[in-house]
Amino acid sequence: MRKLAALMLLTLVLAAEAYACSCRPVDLQRDLPKADGAIIGTVLERSVSGQTATYRFRVEQIYKGDVETRAEVVTPAGGAACGLELAVGDRVGLLLERDGGAWRSGLCSQVDPADFLALTNVEDNALPPINWGGIVVGALVLGAGTFFLIRKARSYRRLR
Repeated sequence: MRKLAALMLLTLVLAAEAYACSCRPVDLQRDLPKADGAIIGTVLERSVSGQTATYRFRVEQIYKGDVETRAEVVTPAGGAACGLELAVGDRVGLLLERDGGAWRSGLCSQVDPADFLALTNVEDNALPPINWGGIVVGALVLGAGTFFLIRKARSYRRLR
C-alpha cells in the first residue's frame, strides 16, 4: 500500500503541465450580437505556422459581418489552446472576431450549422427539392411542340 502511495506521489511530482481548452457552450442568442462576423463554411485548406493555424473557407452563408466568399480564419494551432480542429472538407459554423485585417476564431466559437439556420430562419444553401410536376409539364410541352413541328414539316414537303 505504501508503495502504491509513493508511486502515485511520484507520478504527481513528475507530471508535466497539462493544457486544455475550457469554454462554455456557444449560445447564439447571447454570442452572435458580440461577434464581428458569423458564417457557415467548408474548409478548403489548412496551414500551420508556429503556434497558429490558418484555415481557408468557402463561405456558404454569411450571417454577420463583411466576410468574403473565400475567407481566411486564423486560430491557435492546437485544440488544447482552443484552436479549431477541422479537416479539409468539414462544414462548420463559426463566430468570428476581427483583429485588424484578419478574421480570428477558435474552438469556443464553433457552431453547428443547423443551429444558425434554426436561429436566423435563413434557408440552407442545399439543393432545392426537385419539382417533378414542372419536369412532367415541360416534357409534355416539348413533346407536343416537337410533334406539331414534325407534322408541319411533312405538310410543307407534300406541297413541293
